[in-house]
Amino acid sequence: MIIRLTIFTLIISTFFSCQAIIKHQMGFKDPDIEKEKDVLAVTEKNGINQSYFLKKEKIYDAYIGSFPKIYIFNKTGHQVIHHNCFEMIKESLNGLVDTIPEKLSPQPFRDKFVQETIQTKEENLLPVGNYDYEVFFYWSVWLGKFNIKKLQLAQKTIEEINQSSNQKVVLIPVNFDFIEESGWTEASVETEMKRLTDAQKKK
Repeated sequence: MIIRLTIFTLIISTFFSCQAIIKHQMGFKDPDIEKEKDVLAVTEKNGINQSYFLKKEKIYDAYIGSFPKIYIFNKTGHQVIHHNCFEMIKESLNGLVDTIPEKLSPQPFRDKFVQETIQTKEENLLPVGNYDYEVFFYWSVWLGKFNIKKLQLAQKTIEEINQSSNQKVVLIPVNFDFIEESGWTEASVETEMKRLTDAQKKK
């Protein structure tokens, strides 16, 4: 439990690097094991379109670096690189089709990213090129209502962009909770949390 609280504190401090927010109002809880059906119930309750799950071996990466993560790819499969500020998601999305010049990854790696990162099961994501921009938006149940509100804001902003612009954008929510059906146990979560804590302390 101490390990989880430590990583929780370290990550939350990163999460709010853009501006100060009153954390106790946001509904955060200690990261825990979730069931798929419970996560899907959260998306249904909050009107979130199809959400995918992160592969188990990629959970660690979700917690390292910028947090929560937002990956944006253009229609050629190149990653669009700009300031990844979760709290300014509306401004960032509008900037894609408005004023922010594109800075792109040297190589297109969208298909590799999807193959290695997202649990697609039977429902496959559309091939690259169907949208001008794909926004992979990481979220989790434990981050609470603030996280959900940002996800809803991203969805609404993209709907508005698609109605008012010639460019088409799609939101792809990606859940990074520890999912029971992926094989997480209390012991393996504690081990992963210790690994994350050690990594965060080395930064």
